[in-house]
Amino acid sequence: IGGTFRHAHAPAGGEFGPWQVDPNRLVKEGLNYILNTALGGTSQQTAFYLAPFAGNVTPAADWKGSTFKDVATEFTGYTNASRLPWTTIPSTAEAIGNSAALAAATLVYSAGGPYNLYGIGLLTGSAKGATANILIAATRFATPRTNQLAGDKLALEYVLSAKDEGDVT
Repeated sequence: IGGTFRHAHAPAGGEFGPWQVDPNRLVKEGLNYILNTALGGTSQQTAFYLAPFAGNVTPAADWKGSTFKDVATEFTGYTNASRLPWTTIPSTAEAIGNSAALAAATLVYSAGGPYNLYGIGLLTGSAKGATANILIAATRFATPRTNQLAGDKLALEYVLSAKDEGDVT
């Protein structure tokens, strides 16, 4: 099981630039959630959200949804009222992601700045800064998004895939 975060920046009124691809860290809490909901009879969450962070940190295996806002320094300086929805459709390709719903997963920076972002997390809670949620995965951008300005946009994508060990080359 593994995933990839992608993001692209657009200056205010401009076009999106190239996508930056970053590997993710599936945290222990997220792996346990995936296993327990798929095979362990635990209730499934019905919605997931993308949350950018401003901390100059690298995600660790022990990160949790309850502490994400503090350990990652969750970034909330964007115009959306809540975290960005990770909207998926069922898959038959051993991968699931929000590629078809990128408009909903695009943030617009609020007044102020300049802003620096270092990564993204995938969580179950919708409220910015929420602590009653599960952290599935997080990434640190290979190249941080620095000097982001009010009105700039950042599109966020996450794709989670699974393969049998025998199929991995």
